[in-house]
Amino acid sequence: MKADRACAVAAAAAHDLNDELTVILSSVTSSILALEPGHPARPLLLDIRNAAQRCAWKTCGLLNYSARRGVQPVAATLESLLDG
Repeated sequence: MKADRACAVAAAAAHDLNDELTVILSSVTSSILALEPGHPARPLLLDIRNAAQRCAWKTCGLLNYSARRGVQPVAATLESLLDG
């Protein structure tokens, strides 16, 4: 039971992280496209984009794992999770 609860919390966190990564990747990609090819900030933005893409792949793996287990994220309070 606690393992299922932990898996559900992880799945919910992975969904939230995926949402945030979508914003980061969209913003960084727009910034890269707006800069001249030789701009000094461009390599830094490319590094950020690559790191965010790696995180997105890891998040995808977490979501796939939770889906195979049949776990669906549900709303819960921190207190209810700690009391269990």
